[in-house]
Amino acid sequence: MEFTKSITVAELLQVKRLNLELVCGKRYIHREITLGSVNRPGLALCGHLDNFRTHSVQVFGRGEQAFCQKENKSRLRANVTKMLEEGQVPCIIMSADLDPLPALRKACLSADVPVLKTTMESTAFVTEFSRFLDEKLAPVTHVHGVLVDVNGMGVLIRGESGIGKSECALELIKRGHILVADDVVEIQKSRGRYLLGSCPTMLKHYMEVRGLGILDVPLLFGVGSTLDETKIDMEVVLTFPSDKPLDRLGVEQKTTNILGVEIPSLGLPVTPGRNLAVLIEVASLNQRLKSQGLFSAKEFSQRILDKMKKGAGKPDAT
Repeated sequence: MEFTKSITVAELLQVKRLNLELVCGKRYIHREITLGSVNRPGLALCGHLDNFRTHSVQVFGRGEQAFCQKENKSRLRANVTKMLEEGQVPCIIMSADLDPLPALRKACLSADVPVLKTTMESTAFVTEFSRFLDEKLAPVTHVHGVLVDVNGMGVLIRGESGIGKSECALELIKRGHILVADDVVEIQKSRGRYLLGSCPTMLKHYMEVRGLGILDVPLLFGVGSTLDETKIDMEVVLTFPSDKPLDRLGVEQKTTNILGVEIPSLGLPVTPGRNLAVLIEVASLNQRLKSQGLFSAKEFSQRILDKMKKGAGKPDAT
């Protein structure tokens, strides 16, 4: 199930790395920030509100301050009021330790929007603030499965309950790979359009294996056997054997969609005698080659086709 996080302006004031302080509007610091984007108002200060980001935090830098100082006070207040009435602006932040002009302050208070300021310059603040919002507000979902770092690749192992996901992960840990999460994997979409997987706090560093119960992985295998989080590079789905024909060559590259991000997906039938841990190791290495443009199955298939074409072009020896 996917859910979206939020943070209040009051919580934002507690983030030391942003160097924020409240200028005015203490009664309104309960307002929530739900979007990870930051906006510089620009043309909105002139009354042009087309494509204005109505639900984003608005950052005023030296350029906006210079414009406000030259603009007619009543016109400025009217434009800012119109800008704030357009949506649910959580707050306005003045960068470079600038103080808001009286017209701006009055417009914000009349719209119940708090005003903050930071000592950081605009570019540095927007970069750091965007990174912070990305960490706090990125979409999150939870999936049933196991996440293991295999050869530096984050492999999400999924399948029906009881099929052997944890046993497979246990074998991978014994072979020197690193556990991130067992049973429940928390997945967050990063601004860079990749998936970051971690373990819910209550389950961190623990595994549940049928017949053995709950295992403390760092105590059994050492502190280097677990990671707090890793990028998810591929999915492996463990399946029960079926009568459906399998893709023996592996030419078809299947994908799965998580939070709008496509990642490669591989199905592995679970049958007696198969060493799934070794297969997943090889699958991770093969996927690394694919990401570098080396697709062994397609190259082999093309080689066969080329051979067939050459053979078809030769005269019949009989």
